[in-house]
Amino acid sequence: MLLQELTDFFSDSPLAFMKAIPFDKVVFDNKSEYMCKFGCKKYNRSYSCPPASNALCNEIKNGKFEWILLVATTYDYPDDYSRFKMQIKNSHKEMEIQRISTQLDNIMASSDVDYIVLSGGCCKKCRECSILNNQKCKKPSLKLTSMESIGIDCQKTMNNAGFDFAMPNRNSINRCAAVLFNTNEICSINLQKRESFQKYNGISKEQVEKMCLNLSQEFPKLFESIELKSIFDLEIKDYNCTTNCYHINRGNFSCPPYSNKLELNLWTDFILWKWKKNNTKKYSYNTALKRIHSAFFSMGFYFALSLRDCYCDECSECTFSLSDKPVCNHRKLLSPSMQSQGIYPSNFGKGKYGIELLHF
Repeated sequence: MLLQELTDFFSDSPLAFMKAIPFDKVVFDNKSEYMCKFGCKKYNRSYSCPPASNALCNEIKNGKFEWILLVATTYDYPDDYSRFKMQIKNSHKEMEIQRISTQLDNIMASSDVDYIVLSGGCCKKCRECSILNNQKCKKPSLKLTSMESIGIDCQKTMNNAGFDFAMPNRNSINRCAAVLFNTNEICSINLQKRESFQKYNGISKEQVEKMCLNLSQEFPKLFESIELKSIFDLEIKDYNCTTNCYHINRGNFSCPPYSNKLELNLWTDFILWKWKKNNTKKYSYNTALKRIHSAFFSMGFYFALSLRDCYCDECSECTFSLSDKPVCNHRKLLSPSMQSQGIYPSNFGKGKYGIELLHF
């Protein structure tokens, strides 16, 4: 009965792919929380996002479920689409996968199967999440927790299941959702209407080194040097920002307590870049940092993370201290300081440096 309902739903829905795989084939990555913390305005501002979602993450990882049903949509941008149209379509497809997630929830609720539905993107059931007012969730039965927020690497999990998924991708949109369950009744589902419009390709160190060279040549006024190095080349020491930095009392997203210790061993390599110091905003340190991060993120390093030299000075006053659940106004620059991680930029030489953490 449930199998037929899901099959019929797939036929009538915008879904391109639906497949059940063993739960142990799901790829978890602890770097996902850092991606949320230093890249998304919803971090600590939604019940469906970290750190509120960490309890559900632990519950799921403790082996409660044997199977996961993966679903995905795929959409190809027309050649004449402007950047504005792409943003609108991207928003529409995100809402679409949330509607599909809710419909899957309704189907599963009509059975006696123990399950959890995970959607793509942050929950949008309320205009403003009640966590911002320190109140309980207003719609707990409708809340949709995203796959990324519980640590799932959607890119690798979907690719391993046989549906190409590349993030980010400028020419198409893929959205995914999942249902965790135990019954063998639907574990044989394997449906596909069309191939993905995306193609996932691994990234080689040669490609990264070529990107480093291209950036150096394209932006000679921003960078003195850009090079790829092993994470084992980082010299890490104990560093107490609370006693060594006067700025700690002013509050900054790049400083503790927000930028606490990272698990640096989750990454395998890093880009070390040196800023060509000047006094113009066009070629500022923050511009260089954003340029580096955008370049390597666009290559497909979904969990790339920037480390900056000292605190962020993009705003005259950082918004970190203005609320108990603050949001950075410049999330593309949001990054921990190297000093907060026990890394001394002076070890690299004179000048102002930056780091982009990568994982091959």
